[in-house]
Amino acid sequence: MGKPYTIVQRDKYKLTIYRGTTPLDSDNDNVDVQVAFPNGERFSAVFFTMRNIEALMKRYKKTGECAGGLYFWASDLIIVESLTKKTICKTIDHLLAEDEFGYVFSKNEDTKDISPEEGDKLFECFDESLKEFPI
Repeated sequence: MGKPYTIVQRDKYKLTIYRGTTPLDSDNDNVDVQVAFPNGERFSAVFFTMRNIEALMKRYKKTGECAGGLYFWASDLIIVESLTKKTICKTIDHLLAEDEFGYVFSKNEDTKDISPEEGDKLFECFDESLKEFPI
């Protein structure tokens, strides 16, 4: 099994896409993204596709979450056409070029680094908990 994340080194930042241990559906899924700059600052956002938001709202109608699927929200939400490295990188590059990055991504205040082994264990636990709520 591969790593539950992808690291992309760019000229001005390092990007980590946390996709989890289950296969990613680039058209119907969501991923956590962290951007780390050379000065040590790190920022996070969640990238969703429209199909994923629709699927989540349908699930909420069944589970009763968000007033029975009446609404959807997520902190630091970015909606993209597809969840590919290319789309995510182009989005971040554009946000940086337009000075909009700070409006979309939240700064991570926790400076403790998690080792890859610790991260892998956390993802395994998280993916197991999601099996209870299939989309």
